[in-house]
Amino acid sequence: MNLYCNKCGTKLEMAECKGEPQPIPYCPWCGEYKFEQFNAAVIVAILSEDRKRIFMMKQYSREFYNFLAGYINKGESAEEALRREMMEEMGMTPTSEKILFTQYFAKTNTLMIAFEATVADEDISHANPDEVDEARWFDSFEEAYAAVIKGAVAERLLKVIMG
Repeated sequence: MNLYCNKCGTKLEMAECKGEPQPIPYCPWCGEYKFEQFNAAVIVAILSEDRKRIFMMKQYSREFYNFLAGYINKGESAEEALRREMMEEMGMTPTSEKILFTQYFAKTNTLMIAFEATVADEDISHANPDEVDEARWFDSFEEAYAAVIKGAVAERLLKVIMG
């Protein structure tokens, strides 16, 4: 939490704000409430066009598989971030995409926007080695579920895809 106004630098005070259950940081100079901010990111379950195979990857020397994910840049829509991240990390372009749910992830103070996307080209040879340790297609959702990181947004996303 910032102790000073991000506009003028004045020390913030805690003040009652109508409709809010608790006091909110307030700048007496600007006359504005300063609500806590958080990050926004996309996470995407990439499926083959026939929806029978699912793509997952390992990153950052972690043991379990996860879905492709990344932060949304300033001025970018969630859909634009999804396409950029797929291209940056895997050289993939979605043929379809849809938002499935959103979930706050406290560990990184991030609102995760979960997508499902399909791709016509299943080539994984373009994986960015700076971002991807291992990439693979799973031939069944059950096989993917056995490999996915548990207790995270990725597990929920896979459960939603599995129905």
